[in-house]
Amino acid sequence: MKLSDVLKRQEALKTKTDKPSPPPLAGGKTFRPKPNAEKKSIVKVLRTRETPNVHALQFVLNAFVLQNGKRNYLNKENCEGDRLGEELLELDPVKSVFIMDNFVTVTKEDSVEWDFIKEHVWQTIDRFAHYYETVEKEKPDDALFAKDFTTLSEEDKLKAIEAVLDRSIRANLARDGGGVELKGIEEDVILIHYQGACSSCSTSASGTLQFIEKQVKQQLDKALTVKSV
Repeated sequence: MKLSDVLKRQEALKTKTDKPSPPPLAGGKTFRPKPNAEKKSIVKVLRTRETPNVHALQFVLNAFVLQNGKRNYLNKENCEGDRLGEELLELDPVKSVFIMDNFVTVTKEDSVEWDFIKEHVWQTIDRFAHYYETVEKEKPDDALFAKDFTTLSEEDKLKAIEAVLDRSIRANLARDGGGVELKGIEEDVILIHYQGACSSCSTSASGTLQFIEKQVKQQLDKALTVKSV
């Protein structure tokens, strides 16, 4: 579905009061799932949930498809063969796809209303959602928190920061359809990158960043600061 097609459809329907039909896809075709299309799995969308970012919508699934970790796709190339991500990013108004726990957060172009692509996104997720292979995550050693943070190796510093993000930050962000990735640490500056609904949300650059910084200062070291990259 090309963005230009969606915008033309929006303009044409401004004076109409009847319920709009789905916008055309590339080549003038209309998105309709095949009646007998083979399902990849029994995973389905149960409902949608609004996020603090008006351009990101959370599609809540009927199962936990990721037991740990997350998937964040900004283009088809970094989907690494994940059909769900590839198909969603085929829709031109879709900017990013974030998958975690039991939800898929889709972020769209600012100029397109959700009414014109929500049905396409919902049905695409229904067709291609699947369970992801579980990768066991190494549990942090509690002894890290008993040591002086400044004396830790860089590897152990990153493990300690990841532990703080896991237990104090990520669950809250997930409820709003977003996440945060640790990119590294430079001296006393922790570098993070927002994902999903948080990636283009104004509150992430202020309130959320301050909250993360407060947590790492309290749990690790008062000299630490946090920067979004």
